[in-house]
Amino acid sequence: MPLRAIFESLEAEVGWDPIDRKVTATKGETTIILYIGNKLASVNGLSVTLDVPPKILNERTLVPLRFVSESFGADVGWDGVNRIVTVASKQAPSDPIPDSTPELMLPGFNYPGISLKDVPNWVVSGLKLSAIDKSYDTAKIYMDTLTVQKNVNLSSIKPSEDFNKLWYDVPQIIFWPTGCDFTPFMTFQGNQDGVGGCIGRSMIHIMNMLKEREHPYTPDASFWYLHGRQEELADGGPINSAYVLAENGLCPEASSPSDYDKAVLKKDVTGKVYVDYSEMLKPNDWTNYLASYYKMKESEKYEPTIENIRYILKNFGPLLAAGELSQIQGENPKEHHAVTVVGYDDVTKTIKCLNSWGDTWGPSGNGYFTVAYDDLATNFGFVRYYENISVERAGTDQAYSARIHIDTGAESRNKLKVTIGIDGKSPFTVWDTPNESLWVDYSKTLKLDVPLPIYAVDYWPPQKDTHWYVEVTNTSSWDSAELKEITFARLNKGPDGYNIETFKSTDQGAIIAPGETRKFYVPKKDTLMIIPINPTYPILPINP
Repeated sequence: MPLRAIFESLEAEVGWDPIDRKVTATKGETTIILYIGNKLASVNGLSVTLDVPPKILNERTLVPLRFVSESFGADVGWDGVNRIVTVASKQAPSDPIPDSTPELMLPGFNYPGISLKDVPNWVVSGLKLSAIDKSYDTAKIYMDTLTVQKNVNLSSIKPSEDFNKLWYDVPQIIFWPTGCDFTPFMTFQGNQDGVGGCIGRSMIHIMNMLKEREHPYTPDASFWYLHGRQEELADGGPINSAYVLAENGLCPEASSPSDYDKAVLKKDVTGKVYVDYSEMLKPNDWTNYLASYYKMKESEKYEPTIENIRYILKNFGPLLAAGELSQIQGENPKEHHAVTVVGYDDVTKTIKCLNSWGDTWGPSGNGYFTVAYDDLATNFGFVRYYENISVERAGTDQAYSARIHIDTGAESRNKLKVTIGIDGKSPFTVWDTPNESLWVDYSKTLKLDVPLPIYAVDYWPPQKDTHWYVEVTNTSSWDSAELKEITFARLNKGPDGYNIETFKSTDQGAIIAPGETRKFYVPKKDTLMIIPINPTYPILPINP
C-alpha cells in the first residue's frame, strides 16, 4: 500500500531520508524504520524481517500493509471473496495495564549473575540483531551470545563506533555514522596491462574484496584468466563479462598468472599493431575447474550520484565507476577509464577510489585517490555493483590456501619469484617475476592469497613431519625485499558455522637481499614438537 495512505490513516508521523532511502514512522512510543529495497526493518530498535521489501513505484513509496499496521497495534483483516482489506486501529485503554510480562530470556546469554533487566535496552536489542551487526565496545554479541570482559559494568558500556568491526583477528569492513571503507579487505593490488584492462582490473579488485569479506585468505582472482576466458567463450562474438563472472567464474591469479612477458607486439599486413597472446597460458580444464569456486553477479548500470554510491557501498560492497575521469586523465581524454570505489566520507564529502596503475601511483603513492561529491557527475558516467555468489570450498580440495606478503623498497615486486611446497613434493610457483619487459608492473607490494598445491589434502596440518615452505628468490640487483607475512589456512565448516584454521611463519621481518634465495618453513625446520594451531576464528555471515 502507499506509505502515506497507511501512516496518515493511523495518525503516525512520517519522515523520509533520501540519502539512506529510509522511511521513519512514529506513533506514540512506537517507531518503525524501513529501508527501500531492504527486507530488514526496525521496530523500536529491534530488527524484523519483512516478507517483501518496501519499494518505489511510479514515484510512490509502497510498504507492506500488515507489518506496518500491526506494528502500530491495528488489526488487519482480509475478505478474499470481495478482495477487501480492513485495518482497525485499537484505542488505548483508559487505565494502564500492569506490566506482567516475564523477564526477557534469550538463548546464549552467558553472563552469570546478570539479569537482562540490568543491562541497557540497546544491549538487549542487540541480542536480536543479525550476526554481522552484533559488535560492541566491551560487550561482544555473536550468534545470540553476549560475552563481556570480567568486572565490566554493563550499564556503562556503549555501542562501538565501528558498527561492523569484529573482535577476532581478521580485517573487516569498517562502517561509521558518516561513511565506510572497504580498504581492509584489499589484498592483491593489480596493475592493468598496456592496452587497457581498467574495467577488468576493477572487477578483479571487487571480487577479491568480496571473497575476502566472505572468507579470509580466499585466493585472489586472475585478470588474465578473465581476459582469456571471455574471449574464448565469445568465440569472435561480443564479450559477455557478466556471464563469465556468474556462470563460469574466475580462477586464482597464481594458477593463471597475468604475466605479459610472453605477449608479443606485431603488425598486420596493413601495418596496424596488435598483441599476440598465443604463448600465454590459455584457459584449460584445470583452470576452469578452479574458476567454478569463485563467482559473482553483475548489476545494471546506475547514475553516479552520491545517494546511489552510498546505498551500494552499504548494501553490496565496493563498486565499479567509469567515465572520463578527467581528474586523473586530464580534460578530453582519448578514452574512458574505470576504477573501484571502496568507500565514502560525509565529513570530507569525498569518495575513495582504487586505481589500476600500480600501488605507487597517485597523490598518496599507494594507488588510491578521492573524488569530491560535487565532481562525481563530471568524472563518472555510470556505476555498477557486484554480488558475491557463494560456492562451498570447505571440505573440498580447494579449502587450503596461503597468504604471501612481501614488500620491496622500490617498484620491484616483479623481481620476485615465490614457490610453495613440501620437501620431496613438486613445488607450486605462485609468482614468477612477471611483467618485466612488455608492460612493466610498477608496484612494490606483493600481498597475494593463493591456493595450496592439491596434495595439501594429504599433508595437513603443517607439523614436524610435513614442513611446508615458501621459497622466495629476489632477482633484483639493487633492491632488498622484506617478508611481512606467510600464513597457511584451511577453511572449515562445522555445526557453529565457518572458521579458519591458520599456521603462521615466525620469520616476519626477514630480509631477502638482491640476488638471494631464502626458504621459510612452517613450522621451522628445527621445530621438534608439533606447533600449536592458532585459534580458529568464526566467520560471520555478510548479509542478515
